[in-house]
Amino acid sequence: MKVSSTELPPRQVSLAIEVEQERLDRAVDDAFRRLAGRVDVPGFRRGKAPRSMVERMIGRERIVEEALDRLVPEVVTEAIQQEKVEPFTRPRVESIEFDPLRLKAIVGLAPKVELGDYKGTLHVLAEEAQVDDEQVDSVIARLRDSYAQWAPVERPIKLGDRVGLDLRAVVEDQEKPLLDSKEAEYVVDPEGAQPAPGFADQLIGSSPGDQRAFTLNMPDDYRDSEVAGKPAQFSINVHWVKQRELPALDDDFAQQVGDYTDVAGLRSAVEAQLRQREAERVREKLEEEIMGKLVEISTIEFPPQLIDHQAQHLLETFTRNVEQQGLQMAQYLRLVGKEQETFEQELRVQAEEQVRRSLALDAFANAEQIGVEQQELEDEVRRAAAATDEAGAVERLALANPSTLQRVQEVTRERKAMARLMELATANGRNGETETSTRQEKTTEATETSDTEESRAAQAAAIPVAEEDRGTT
Repeated sequence: MKVSSTELPPRQVSLAIEVEQERLDRAVDDAFRRLAGRVDVPGFRRGKAPRSMVERMIGRERIVEEALDRLVPEVVTEAIQQEKVEPFTRPRVESIEFDPLRLKAIVGLAPKVELGDYKGTLHVLAEEAQVDDEQVDSVIARLRDSYAQWAPVERPIKLGDRVGLDLRAVVEDQEKPLLDSKEAEYVVDPEGAQPAPGFADQLIGSSPGDQRAFTLNMPDDYRDSEVAGKPAQFSINVHWVKQRELPALDDDFAQQVGDYTDVAGLRSAVEAQLRQREAERVREKLEEEIMGKLVEISTIEFPPQLIDHQAQHLLETFTRNVEQQGLQMAQYLRLVGKEQETFEQELRVQAEEQVRRSLALDAFANAEQIGVEQQELEDEVRRAAAATDEAGAVERLALANPSTLQRVQEVTRERKAMARLMELATANGRNGETETSTRQEKTTEATETSDTEESRAAQAAAIPVAEEDRGTT
């Protein structure tokens, strides 16, 4: 076997392999014997039919394909060993030629990362997590809104009321009424669902017992094309009107929402959870900025196969999530107006960014000699298992599974590296403050945290703060 290797950018080696004809012939003979034992030829026992008859039945191409399935991986592995190549990714065969048999394989090498001067140039100012009274008031207002009740009123209909009515709608030239409902309930909201544009406006001012008739044009995109865009005659008979009443913001309401004795306790819990979420948002933003700068000041080379692998992982994960929502990937792409090729290219861009950041963070962890002790590893497994109903069984299974332990170790190391990187970057951004003063400052803050604040933070977990609060800061 003849082999020549050529290094290719980025971080790849191309192997040109030529296989002796004798070895190919032996591989074909072996493939024929394997296939002959699976083929039934009339008049012969399996494996006993003449070769010419077997080849006519299954085809010469099928035999050669069977031979190459085993021969190619063997010769590529031998070529890698012969050229002393240390593969980081699985070899990829790019071409196969015959007479003689020639292969071209590409092997990805280990990434090469040269970190920039992160200790001297990586400076980031940490944003403080802030929550104001307006945000707390907004959450409490939504809580009151979720506990609102509908109360009967004796007055004309206003915007936002719920009404009970008989409703009938007829379109000219249609045999059946478009609508014919008794005791229908409807919330008077022009932005909500309406049988026709302007229906909510026609209800305003009517009182219980009133009957009213009016004409509205059906929407042009109405589901029934024979009715779409045509005028419809509506008639209504109003039975009752209810208005939305918010609960009073008092201690009774606080106790209804959760385990709070008064409104002050409720506000404290809401504020604590908002601060927790805001702190998380600030932390995520800071991590994003710091990692972006670390990648920017570093030189990172890696084989493109890493992007292929990560992009495929992202695609499979995304497809799984879409299917869990009851959609097929093609349906989702139609809904968002994207072509498959465009979507996959976007994933590749995302995958490349993730690969670069992961390699940079790993190189940083190596530079800072960050590792994971066995006790840390076991503690992480226990914490993760504690969230399950069968914590003990899950913990034992995880501790006995090498691949699980390896992944937990990787995640723990990444988290520790990120914490160290943030510590360095934010300390550098504090106008010359040392790392020692930073640690002292953190220790002082932790010491000054009162038991009351800790209990409020624990209570905050029970408050249903909406996700959109992230965007209000």
